Amino acid sequence: MARRVESGGTTRIQGCWLDWPKIKTQLLDGIRPLLPQADLQPVIDVSAARVSHMLVTLPVQVVVPRAAAAVNPFSPIRVSLVAAWSFLSLATLAFAVLLQGVVKLSERRAAFVSAVTHELRTPLTTFRMYAEMLAAGMVTDAAQRQTYLETLQGEADRLAHLVENVLQYARLERGARGKRREPTALAEFLDRTARRLRDRTAQAGMELQIEVADEARAVTIHTDPAAVEQILFNLVDNACKYAATATDPRIHVGLEAAADVVKLRVRDHGPGIPAGATRRLFRPFSKSARDAANTAPGVGLGLALSRRLAVDLGGWQTAEANHGGADFVLTLPRR
Repeated sequence: MARRVESGGTTRIQGCWLDWPKIKTQLLDGIRPLLPQADLQPVIDVSAARVSHMLVTLPVQVVVPRAAAAVNPFSPIRVSLVAAWSFLSLATLAFAVLLQGVVKLSERRAAFVSAVTHELRTPLTTFRMYAEMLAAGMVTDAAQRQTYLETLQGEADRLAHLVENVLQYARLERGARGKRREPTALAEFLDRTARRLRDRTAQAGMELQIEVADEARAVTIHTDPAAVEQILFNLVDNACKYAATATDPRIHVGLEAAADVVKLRVRDHGPGIPAGATRRLFRPFSKSARDAANTAPGVGLGLALSRRLAVDLGGWQTAEANHGGADFVLTLPRR
């Protein structure tokens, strides 16, 4: 390499000798992972060279054969970059999904707290008012005092049912599934459960009818009777709330049997399920405080818990179309 230098009217030529083969080998080794078939060629004519491929300190340019690029378009570094961007995109997507889940969970918890607060306020107010009146001796008539006591008992049952549902749902959310299974004759089971169900329907001024098909009278299944009873009570309690204004006060609890499954059906003669409400019917805590105040009392947990219990028993719960009211079916395996 040489250059012309003029100093004090004298022209000199300055230069140096380079071991180009060795320098070229060292430079190419540095870019070999990225461009394995690249080459360094001297630049004789700067105007004809590609400026973007020229080195800064040496008059050479990087040359990459197109055929080589076509044979191996993805170098290790490019593959690493693609993998890194892919993982970053997946991490971003996972974070967005997690954030959305956290927001929805927060909204559900807020709705639950609001609905539970509204649901607890009414019976607690009744307890306080009636207890103060009874304690102060303000209720002297025996019949009226008995009515007050029955009201307090009904409110106590209502609170106990609410707490039972919340605790059972919390256990299922933690993964503590029920493991109790025993042979259960369903016809006898309905006879034992009917008393509790009739007490609930009597509180609502309604009538319970047990309907057992002939082919189902001798059916015995292996299940958890306590969980089945809780499902039936939730369905009957739901019917008492939403069909309270029906002209026909009957609530039907039916038992049907097929080859592989049995069906427990709870049907009323109320207004039925509104169009478009089926999708959120089994979502937990789907009822806000406003809904609880404007429709029927509750926190929107009974149906969601019933379906979770049905799945835990190996079955399923559905809401079937019925123009004369609501119709819920609990399907359980026979084996």
